[in-house]
Amino acid sequence: MAKVKKLGFATKVLLGLILGAVCGMLVGPQIQCIEFIGTIFLRLLRCCVVPLIFCNIVLAVAGMGDVKRLGRIGVKLIVIFLGTTILAATVGLLTALVINPGFGFEMTEMGEVAEQTAPTVADIFLNFFGTNIIGSMAEGTMLHIISFAIISGIGIMFMKEEDQTKLLDGFGLISRYIMSFLRLVMKFTPVGVFCLMANTTGKYGTDVLGPLGKFILTIYVGLAIHAFVVYGGLYAIGTRKNPFTFWKTIAPVWTTSFSTCSTAATMPVSMRTCEEGLHLRKEVSDLTIPLGANMNMDGNGLWYGVVAIFVAEVVGMDMSIGTMAVAILTGVLMTLGSPGIPGGIIVATTIFLQTMGMPIEFVALLTGIFSIMDMGITTVNCVGSVVVAAVVSASEERRLQKSGKTADM
Repeated sequence: MAKVKKLGFATKVLLGLILGAVCGMLVGPQIQCIEFIGTIFLRLLRCCVVPLIFCNIVLAVAGMGDVKRLGRIGVKLIVIFLGTTILAATVGLLTALVINPGFGFEMTEMGEVAEQTAPTVADIFLNFFGTNIIGSMAEGTMLHIISFAIISGIGIMFMKEEDQTKLLDGFGLISRYIMSFLRLVMKFTPVGVFCLMANTTGKYGTDVLGPLGKFILTIYVGLAIHAFVVYGGLYAIGTRKNPFTFWKTIAPVWTTSFSTCSTAATMPVSMRTCEEGLHLRKEVSDLTIPLGANMNMDGNGLWYGVVAIFVAEVVGMDMSIGTMAVAILTGVLMTLGSPGIPGGIIVATTIFLQTMGMPIEFVALLTGIFSIMDMGITTVNCVGSVVVAAVVSASEERRLQKSGKTADM
């Protein structure tokens, strides 16, 4: 027992993930009886999300004290978000061209799928604004909460200093309370991860690696390339630090996201890791993580690239360079409307196939196996936001050092 106690938190979480996968495979569907333990852990994480995200964004925005600085950081985030998502869709498409997941796949009768209406540009912008912030908080509509928090933070900048102090002290107190609650919940992460992973592998086993095994392999190969090559390179160049140390430090993020398949549930873990593990500038990470959960979905972008090639190969559709470029850009646009919840990508995939002129019946086929890939897709989405936070934080640190200002953490 003494040796177990000496293990680091990240190592314990990783062991929970591995042991859960092994136990699920060995025991089979019967192990689903422990799913409720993992569900309790997941719910405790998710109940932290709304108050933590709202308070921390308000504190981050108001704490900048300068709308120009907020704008500068916002532009950096959007440029990097879009850039990495385009790269992700490209990686997915190229990986599929090499592995050819659709070759040799025999068509079977697929269920009907209802057509979906593609969102307009106006719809995308309107999705950021709700009519009732209390209702949005109760429903966990993150885009509404984020936009309201940003506007609230800007509004506080223009208040009297005395009123600013009172408000920010209150938000700070709530934030510290939630973080204290989160630290308590995080102590049970290895157990929660073990139960969730055991349930997943016990439920699906190896049956999922049937006719669509090649498609699943393509997704995971693409995700691995994007995570270690694109993210690793971006982190090394942007922060001038060792990416291998980074991966070890953020182990709670990728193990939690992999086992829960929920960006929302992982956000509190990501924010705590950015603050206490990576020691990033708090105003940067508190803004980046929530925004990234809704705008930086590289795993989704990669999915669309693979789906485009897979469907084209199965139906015998010619994919010219122009068509592939359209698939990449369409996939990137689809990521802007995908909610950070398990399975949210399925509806967007229907719209994607419609836009590309491909049979939407393939959505019914892919829905049955999506859960096994959602683990990897969600992990890349969550890790991507942490990478961007680290890069932008390092950029702000260098800028402050050049200007001779003190880099307050």
